[in-house]
Amino acid sequence: MRGLLLLSSMVLLMVLCATGPGAAGVDCEARMYRNAVFTEPQTEFSPYDKIFIVIECDGLRAGPQVMHANWIHEKRGLVRSNKHEFIQQEDGKRSVYFWFKLMRRGPLASTLFNKDFHEENFGGWLVEVYLNDEPILSRGFSITP
Repeated sequence: MRGLLLLSSMVLLMVLCATGPGAAGVDCEARMYRNAVFTEPQTEFSPYDKIFIVIECDGLRAGPQVMHANWIHEKRGLVRSNKHEFIQQEDGKRSVYFWFKLMRRGPLASTLFNKDFHEENFGGWLVEVYLNDEPILSRGFSITP
């Protein structure tokens, strides 16, 4: 009997650790776009693009929610973080978007180097999305000249 109680406790602990309190029962999908029209999902972008990630979640519970996105470069690490706080009025669905755009060099540097962007920003990126401090999804993408 004691072994059964211990096994039940371990299974419950594993389930709680796997789902997390902030994202339990929430199903989210994400798509990335190069402009605010949101017509054709992309994973490859130019440095001139404004990159959007649109997150659609189902199963949100009513009450205050916090979603944030970390934009991570493969070599430079965390470059930007966005946060969106909202109150979910009733259980159900919600769409949220975040955007990211590379900063251009200043006019003098752009003229001197004949380049609009710092090359260390090109390459692979990852955006990690969290709901109430629990990871819910991540998407990889690239920025190439």
